[in-house]
Amino acid sequence: MGKKQTMNYFSVEPDKLKEIGGEQSHIFSNGNFSMVINGGPMRGKFLREGQIYHVVEGRILIALEGKATVDIDLEEYQLEKGCVAVTAPGTIMEMKRCSEDMDVIGIVFKEEITVHDNMILKTEPAEYEELLRMAYLLWDVAHHTPFRYDTVRLLMETMISNIKYIHEERQNAVVSVPSRAQQLFQSFKALVARHCEHERSIPYYAELLHITPHHLSAVIKQASGHSVMYWINRAVILRAKVLLKTSSMMTYEVADHLNFISPSAFNNFFKRETGMTPKEFQNKKETK
Repeated sequence: MGKKQTMNYFSVEPDKLKEIGGEQSHIFSNGNFSMVINGGPMRGKFLREGQIYHVVEGRILIALEGKATVDIDLEEYQLEKGCVAVTAPGTIMEMKRCSEDMDVIGIVFKEEITVHDNMILKTEPAEYEELLRMAYLLWDVAHHTPFRYDTVRLLMETMISNIKYIHEERQNAVVSVPSRAQQLFQSFKALVARHCEHERSIPYYAELLHITPHHLSAVIKQASGHSVMYWINRAVILRAKVLLKTSSMMTYEVADHLNFISPSAFNNFFKRETGMTPKEFQNKKETK
């Protein structure tokens, strides 16, 4: 039997920050707050292409240079200079492609600062410069001795609030006519993320949203261009990949955890969606 791989729990601890940033980065960390400037995903030993990561803490990412394609909780995003991301604790991320010159500012916060939804957006030049000034101010304040915990927390909350404001402005500008459909689509995706390990039927999600299965199918197709089952299956596959990369669960245990009627049903589902069996995926070598 092949050696199982360990799931990538993307957590920032002070003794591992050199691995995250690479030698060219500037790093600050204590028990409450961590920040990396000029962190390079391809230069450091993290966020390898093709690997799935469970992001433990919430964080802010500001792209400084380079380009990357990233899946964040089922959605694909293009990150480049001017892009900003706020990810909630528990986010699942997959780095699909990343240029060698990718540089970011990464700010990690603990549970005292609450973020419920991911926000990924391309800022305007003036907005971007403003966020950079706030980030560098945060960096300076964090270096005061003794550590000014409340000031740092409030600065981070201000940054997140500002990003949320910009994000909502973008959404209001883009989603004018079909706003109800988009809102329902977002609610549907949140429910799928919460319940997909146990529920995969269209009527189940339609009932939670207080609409008919037919209406749910029509709205999701209108809002996203994909079917309801596309999103449900995609979420289940993502969870399956996460579980298969842990060292403690066998394939049949993953099938049981995901509420499949049998291991063979899970095997058939996984191969249909990914082109490989769960065991083949589990034993697949990491991308170097």
